[in-house]
Amino acid sequence: MSKKKTMVLWSLIPTLAVLASLFGEPQDKSGFPPFITPNADYFVTRIGALPKIEPASYKLEIKGLVRTPKKLTLEELYALPMKEITLTVECIGNGAGGPLLSTAVWKGVPLFDLLISLGVSEKATGVRYESADSYYASHTMAQVKDNGVLVALYMNGEPIPRLHGFPVRIVNPGFYGVKQPAWITSIEAIDRPMKDYWEDGGWDCSPAMPADSTFFFPKVGAVAKVNEPLELGGAAFGGTRIARVELTFDHGKTWKEASIEKKLDADNVWVFWRSELTFPAAGDYLVQARATDIHGHSQPETDPDAANGTDEWPARTIKVKK
Repeated sequence: MSKKKTMVLWSLIPTLAVLASLFGEPQDKSGFPPFITPNADYFVTRIGALPKIEPASYKLEIKGLVRTPKKLTLEELYALPMKEITLTVECIGNGAGGPLLSTAVWKGVPLFDLLISLGVSEKATGVRYESADSYYASHTMAQVKDNGVLVALYMNGEPIPRLHGFPVRIVNPGFYGVKQPAWITSIEAIDRPMKDYWEDGGWDCSPAMPADSTFFFPKVGAVAKVNEPLELGGAAFGGTRIARVELTFDHGKTWKEASIEKKLDADNVWVFWRSELTFPAAGDYLVQARATDIHGHSQPETDPDAANGTDEWPARTIKVKK
């Protein structure tokens, strides 16, 4: 793994509350964390120091293949028509069952509408973003239009906090966090292919998020008793909608379907699942989860190519006693 590829793992900063919730310490009596992740608990990624942007002097530059390039102040951005979406995002460097996963309600300006209003050229095939922390990323014009990419200004009902990208963050539904750059300073309409920051470090940032899942509980190191039901719960998510979640403790020979406890009627938003398992004999059991989306795509047992995200079955080891 290259030095830059290693850096992305060290630059991921989940809060203690997120770590606790995703590794099994219940956030409430139900055992589940909040369905909408509080801003204080939302996972953080960055490549360097936290940028400090002054609201009064900030301007978002729209440039490149547009008829009317502009530098928009925050006041001008806040005055534009906006759209609101709920979105679950996972970090591309998140391991199987890892904590780098959150859900928020974003509100902002549809980027395609903004580009059209400025006379984007028919020759433009994509956009390139530059951030105040020197990060850069891109989307194809098809993604901008079809995915409903947002120039996000609000997060969970308030202006985006500085830690999460104030004043502007790009939100691309269905894709990993690597495609959601924060602290945006410029958007350029381009007609050339380009690599993103982490693609220059060996990652493949192009795929949408596949069907994936994680455990919230029981906690790591849980103990159960023979023939007594053990309750398990977690989330399933991906670049579309989840159809079902199943559990196995015999390496996929048999499966038990979990019940969906909570969901939204929306794409790209996690579902919360719950199930009970009963173990027939004492010993150590590896319980694994598998999510399947509405198109029939299921998580693979193993995912040897972590450079485009990991979606293999997450697992909990359960010690069963007599």
